[in-house]
Amino acid sequence: MSSVNFQRTYVLGEVYESVKEDAIQVLGKFLGYPDLITFNDLNKSVTFSSERLIPGVSSNRPRVLLLFSNPHPDSISQGMFLSPNPGANPFWPVMREAEWLSTQEGKLNPERLADICLRAEYRGPFELIFYCYYAFPTKTPEDIRRLFGDKYVNKCIEPEAAREFIETVEATSVEAVVAFNKRIFNLVSRDPVERYVEHLQDGALICSQIKGIDRYVPIFLTFPTGWRFHKHYKQIRSASLTAIKAAICDKLKLPKSENA
Repeated sequence: MSSVNFQRTYVLGEVYESVKEDAIQVLGKFLGYPDLITFNDLNKSVTFSSERLIPGVSSNRPRVLLLFSNPHPDSISQGMFLSPNPGANPFWPVMREAEWLSTQEGKLNPERLADICLRAEYRGPFELIFYCYYAFPTKTPEDIRRLFGDKYVNKCIEPEAAREFIETVEATSVEAVVAFNKRIFNLVSRDPVERYVEHLQDGALICSQIKGIDRYVPIFLTFPTGWRFHKHYKQIRSASLTAIKAAICDKLKLPKSENA
């Protein structure tokens, strides 16, 4: 388990048996991943591994938080966000193309990539935090509600996620947030959106600000990490991230082409 990963426990109480039973169908093969998900019959709880990456050193660059829905089990098992599943995740070449994150090395395995990001040893205008809004690992974020049920999610998981997100934004002095999921964007921003993919394809900049904190922290919405529904999807996604980068640089009065 890499230093990107951490463990958490949910005490389930009266919903324990139903969650444990439904886990076989909802989680499938992921239940067999070592140290990923463990049910405890004695205290009716589930302990699981999650992921979060906050650089352990300061590179004196503004911090931008990359906001995802929840961890994918394959990424946790490999020790780094957006790891191969089973093919290479297009997130990384798109980030390089948009000059958000590039390294001196070529193709990197997840362990080496995690080390580089933890040390912020990459070129780009920002120091990047990788953050999942929900901690529990599933193939899709919808599986969390399928597994735990509306009552437990609304009472326990949602409030915890909202509180911890705000605490992280404040504690890490984040200057801006980039969301890769519309539902998560709508949960944390002051101005929710409906249809957005068409607007992004047309070059629109979708921006609001984080609610629930005193200072102004802009949040931008871009394409999901798995969006491939256009023959030029890499270029379109790169253009969106390039526009977001320029907007953040304008706010912070940084050179748009800075690639520190």
